[in-house]
Amino acid sequence: MQKKDISDKQVEYLIKVIAFFWLFAKIWSYKTWITERVYPVIPPIDLLKNVPDIFHQFVFGFSILALLRILCFKTSRWLLISLLTSEIISCSLDTVRWQPWEYMYLCFLLMYIINFYKPKSILLLSHIFLVSIYLFSGLHKFNRDFLASVWRDMFLVDFLGLSMVFIVKYKLFFIGLLIPITEVVLAILLVVSKSKRKVSYFLILMHVSILILIGPIGLKYNSVVWPWNLAMIFILMITYAKPIESSYKNKIVPNLYWFVLWFLLPVFSLFGSWYQYFSFNLYSGKGNQMYICISENEKELAAYFEPKSSTFCKGKVYINLQNWALQEIKSVPLPELEIYRKMAIHFKQKYSKDDVKIILYNSESQTSIEL
Repeated sequence: MQKKDISDKQVEYLIKVIAFFWLFAKIWSYKTWITERVYPVIPPIDLLKNVPDIFHQFVFGFSILALLRILCFKTSRWLLISLLTSEIISCSLDTVRWQPWEYMYLCFLLMYIINFYKPKSILLLSHIFLVSIYLFSGLHKFNRDFLASVWRDMFLVDFLGLSMVFIVKYKLFFIGLLIPITEVVLAILLVVSKSKRKVSYFLILMHVSILILIGPIGLKYNSVVWPWNLAMIFILMITYAKPIESSYKNKIVPNLYWFVLWFLLPVFSLFGSWYQYFSFNLYSGKGNQMYICISENEKELAAYFEPKSSTFCKGKVYINLQNWALQEIKSVPLPELEIYRKMAIHFKQKYSKDDVKIILYNSESQTSIEL
C-alpha cells in the first residue's frame, strides 16, 4: 500500500511540474499562440487559413486557465482531456506551434489521461519516453554541422571566447563528439542500469550545463527553452525518485503505439522522413536556413532586417527566418521543407513577387535552392 501511495505522489508532482513549466513557456512565447504579430500564421491545410483571430486567442486563453487549474487544484481527467483538445486545436491552426517542448508536454499529458488510475504505468512510460528523448537527441548530433555551428561556434568561440587558431592548434573540433556519445550512452544506461537515479544525475548536470551555455548568464539564446530545461531537471528528479519497475513483460504489447511513436518513427527522421521536432532533433546543426530577400520599403519588417550583407540577396536587405522568429515570437520555425514552401508562397502573395526572393541554404551540403 505504501508503494502505491508513493507512486501517486510522484505522478501528482509530475503533472504539476509539467503544468507549471508549460504555463510559463506559453506565456513567455504568447505571440506564438495568437495572430497579432508580423510573423506569418501558416496552418497545415489551407482550409484553416480563415479561422478568426479571436478563436486563436480563445483557445490560448482556455489553455492558460486549464494549466492554472491543474497547478492550483486537484487534477481531474476531464480537465486534462479539455486541455489536450484545446492544445491540439491550437496546434492545428499554425505549424510554428509544433515546438519540441509542446510535443513533449502533449505526450506526457496523453499518457497521463490514458493511465489516469495507473500511476506505476505513468512512471514507467515517462521513463521510456525519457530514453527516447535522449537517445534521438544524441543520434541527431552525429554530424559535422553540430561540430561546426554548435560545438565550435556557439560553445568554443561565442561562449568560451577561444580563437580559431587555438581551436586548430589543440585539435578541439572533434572533441565535440563526446556530447552526442554521452547522450546516447546515458540513454542506454537508463535502460540497462540498475542505478537509474545515478544516471539521471548526469542528465541533470547536462541540463544545468545547457542553461549555463544559452541562459541569461551565457549566450542569452532561445529563451523559451530555458524553462524546458528546468522542467527536464524536475521530471528526471521525480521519475527516478524511486526505482522504476524494471520488468517490461506484459508492458510492450498494450503500449505498442508509444514505442512506434517514440522509437520507430524517429528512426525515419534520421533520413528526413519524419518530423525533426517530433524526434528531438535539438541543437544538431542540421537542417535548412531560410533567407528572405526583400525590399527595404517593407517597413513592418524593418525590425528584422539582418545587419550584414548576404551573397544570396545581391545587395537587397534580407531576413533570417530563424532570427526573426526568435526575436518576435520566441519560437523557432519548424525545419521541414513543406512548411518552408508554404511560407514562401505566403510571402510572395503578401508582398510583390518582384520584391521577394526566398532562399533555403543547407550548411551540411553547402547548397542553396530558391523557393
